[in-house]
Amino acid sequence: LGNCSTTVNLGRPEATNNCDINTVVASVNNQPIDPDTFLFEVGTTEVTWTVTDSSGNSNSCIQNVTVVDDEMPVITECALPIEVTADPGACVASNVNLGLPVATDNCGIPENGITNDAPNEFPLGETIVTWTITDNSGNTVSCTQPVTVIDGEIPEVNCPIDLVINVDPNSCTATNVELGRLDVQDCTNVTVSNNAPDVYPLGNTIVTWTVTDAAGNTNNCDQTITVIDNIPPTFTSFVSDVTVECDEVPEREDLTASDNCGDAVVTFEEIRRDGNCPSNYTLERTWTATDAANLTTSFTQTITVQDTTAPEFVGNLPQDITVECDAIPEPETLNAFDNCGIATVSVNDANTPGDCLGSFTILRTWTATDACNLTTTHTQVINVIDTTAPTPTQAIQDNITVSCTDIPDAPEVEFTDNCSSDIIVVFNEVNEFDDTVFEDYLIRRTWTVRDACSNEAVYTQTLNVTLDEFVTTIDDRFDTRRDGTPGGSRCFNDGVIDLNTEFLDSDVVGIWEIVEGDRQATLRGNIFDPTTLVLDDDFKPGSEPKNYLLRHTALRDGCINVTEVIIDINAECIVLPCGDTDVVISKAITPNGDGNNDRFDIMGIELCGFIANVKIFNRWGALIFESNNYALGEGQGTFQGNSPSSSFGNSGTVPNGTYYYIINLENSGLAPFTGPIYIGTK
Repeated sequence: LGNCSTTVNLGRPEATNNCDINTVVASVNNQPIDPDTFLFEVGTTEVTWTVTDSSGNSNSCIQNVTVVDDEMPVITECALPIEVTADPGACVASNVNLGLPVATDNCGIPENGITNDAPNEFPLGETIVTWTITDNSGNTVSCTQPVTVIDGEIPEVNCPIDLVINVDPNSCTATNVELGRLDVQDCTNVTVSNNAPDVYPLGNTIVTWTVTDAAGNTNNCDQTITVIDNIPPTFTSFVSDVTVECDEVPEREDLTASDNCGDAVVTFEEIRRDGNCPSNYTLERTWTATDAANLTTSFTQTITVQDTTAPEFVGNLPQDITVECDAIPEPETLNAFDNCGIATVSVNDANTPGDCLGSFTILRTWTATDACNLTTTHTQVINVIDTTAPTPTQAIQDNITVSCTDIPDAPEVEFTDNCSSDIIVVFNEVNEFDDTVFEDYLIRRTWTVRDACSNEAVYTQTLNVTLDEFVTTIDDRFDTRRDGTPGGSRCFNDGVIDLNTEFLDSDVVGIWEIVEGDRQATLRGNIFDPTTLVLDDDFKPGSEPKNYLLRHTALRDGCINVTEVIIDINAECIVLPCGDTDVVISKAITPNGDGNNDRFDIMGIELCGFIANVKIFNRWGALIFESNNYALGEGQGTFQGNSPSSSFGNSGTVPNGTYYYIINLENSGLAPFTGPIYIGTK
């Protein structure tokens, strides 16, 4: 008792042996023990007995020794009683720190040997918590702990909403007001009271609500009751709507009003709403009665203001007149009066055309206009006439002597007219130059001017012109051309040449002619066409160009003007067809004397400079024709089916049939041409 180990009287095992027994030994866990003093722990311990004889023979047996703990734990102090406040907003306490009891045991208490039956949440009032202590051998002992939860939170109160109430119709107070329900949250029963009056005056009344719970905790809230005056004041006098002239607007009236809860103050406001003109408008006069509660009643009078009277001219008015077109008077300044304000006077001239531009009628109208566009007019008739012809603004020299190379341009004469700018100028120039007679001549210039009313004058100028002749030579072979390219020989196949564009300063009317050169090239007007030239042995690539002299004769600026142009035309832009695919050889001939297909021809390379060596064989390989310089070109062949001897045919021709040719073109670099040819002599 009081510890967890003990000695045990183990006794001794019984043993027999044919010889003497030498030793009897007890051991625990293979360690010898003294069975009289060995302390056994709580639980079962296995003791091994070994008996040995004098000869060293031994035998063993097992003895189990069980020690039990039957001593109860001892509680020296239970957990102390505690008092806690309920959690905020709840009627329970959670997470309460209970503390621990103090206990001892002879064999020790395990870590999980102290337990209790405490709830997670403690209700209001006292709760008994039982603690249980269990030692390692399952021996238990208990004690109790009182836990008291008190209500320390005031009730949660939400007052009814504030109220706005209209006054009773016959007084300035409110009665029988329904305040609404109070919202209370608490853990216990509560009592509710307020200080609401029976009669509520105008304005705000504070009603205080008081709530007390079972623990004596109290809370207050305030509700505002607002009594308002919703009955507006009334007018005791009125005025009517009217329509008046702009100079007869009435003065405003002073209106009065009364109110059920006291005096009413009357204010005035006037709004002008413009109409379609400054003197046509509407006045809205509004009287507003306001009581102490700022309730208002309004009354509006509408005054329609109008202007119906036109303005009047003041003073003497202009009368009708007749004047020259350059003596039209400026408009006079007239004044006007208007009953409603200022009248403006404008003037406008309306022209009525007459027989001509300088003869017309002016209707000059003055218009007096008031602010509302009411008008009064006065019209003056002005008859305008024109009797004067236009005159030049500078002097015209009437007689001049000049050279045909320096004939001055006709002067740009400007004319002016006293009545209009619509002047008709007819200029005429008569040139008496005769391109068949080389002598001086006259140029007569005439300006006939007429204004819009047919007032006419004539002005003349005479030029005595001395005749000169000029020749210009252009060498296209050397001179730089108009497009900036250098001069030189031209290829005939480059196309036609517009001689006017290429060599003349402008489209001068004249005659082009070919003075020198091959006439295979054509000239039609100003178009020179060398493309009509035909290639031959004298005109082909590598040959000398053809030289042309072209002459243009024209009348230019009153003089005889000659332009001579030298042009060289070559054939360098042509590539001759001198390949094997360009050679065309007769496939058949019919030498019957009818002039059609009578000869064997080699065509297509006439200008290539080749020498044709030709041999013709019959089908047995016998040579019937040979030429070492065969004439080329269609119609130029010399073989016409002729037989070299009677052994190859009759009547000087070979028989019908197929023959074979070999053609070697010297200087061509081409392989010999071979093939069949059919000869039909019948």
